Amino acid sequence: MRSPRFRFLAAAAAPLLLVVAACSPGTDGDDVAATSGDDAAVTSAGPAASLADVSVEKDGDTPTLTWDGQPFAEGDLPFVTYETQTEQVAAGDGDEVPETAEVEVRYLAVNGANGEQIVSTFENEETVTMDLNNESLFPAFLENLPGTQVGEALLMALPASEAFGPAGNPQFGVGPEDTMVFYLEIEEANEPLTQAEGEQVEPEDGLPTVEADGQSPAQIDVEGADAPEELVVQPLIEGERKEVQPGQLVRVHYTGVTLSDGEQFDTSYERGEPFEFQVGAGRVIPGWEEGLIGQTVGSRVLLVIPAAQAYGEAPEGADDAGSTATADPQAHPLEGEDLVFVVDILGAY
Repeated sequence: MRSPRFRFLAAAAAPLLLVVAACSPGTDGDDVAATSGDDAAVTSAGPAASLADVSVEKDGDTPTLTWDGQPFAEGDLPFVTYETQTEQVAAGDGDEVPETAEVEVRYLAVNGANGEQIVSTFENEETVTMDLNNESLFPAFLENLPGTQVGEALLMALPASEAFGPAGNPQFGVGPEDTMVFYLEIEEANEPLTQAEGEQVEPEDGLPTVEADGQSPAQIDVEGADAPEELVVQPLIEGERKEVQPGQLVRVHYTGVTLSDGEQFDTSYERGEPFEFQVGAGRVIPGWEEGLIGQTVGSRVLLVIPAAQAYGEAPEGADDAGSTATADPQAHPLEGEDLVFVVDILGAY
């Protein structure tokens, strides 16, 4: 039976996954011939409908869609479009969204084929970050969100060819010819972070000391630092953006050293780009999984991680370096080591 934990993670990631194409729509001749041309499309999916006939009604903060004054699912389905349509529902009064922004939105998505709701972030009062630098986002968002304003609300209808293409998306119940209808509210727009940004925090005594400029590996001094009995999470800079949640894709820059001697064993700066991982997918050590959840984007976080939450405690009989005469050749080189990381949280999606 599938783990309930992973069902939760899949649900947490669903709002973002729905607006990211699994692969680009087909571009070879056969695919284009099969999905282009109004006559062929009308025959297979039905006549085109107008987004101008769709309205948004709200019960408190919860939106529903109506079509020609009726609940969407009771309209003359399927609702079909063969090109992207957009309609402004409400004007915004905030900053203009730049082409390179990370845009915080709340949205409702409905399948035009059957009128069923696919995803709504309004129900959990959550937002989704759409990174307009991510070319995997649906083209409609990359093309239409820049130039809008924070506070704006809009409707968008996407033809199948501009969403998941001829494969559809069985995970969300989207067929190969299904139009997708979105209602979006733009909550915030920020330029992507390249380093931590926020309020400085005075660390507690007894921890490793850190010098960091956000552009090169952090200098971490472990002299006099206490060995951890449990995970230590110490913000050094407290960011002002949203909190990291289970299931999100997180982008970070980091530097790691061993607590025993302060030797650097890894840093993302030497690879020239941030590291990305999904929280809860098992790609990082447990100390990262636990330590970064709940921290805010923009934060710089000092993690002091006991060996048990890093690469495992040394086996019985090991010396201080974690080695034995019959060392396991499969053991991680950092087994038995307490580790220290400085992590800049640059994004969470």
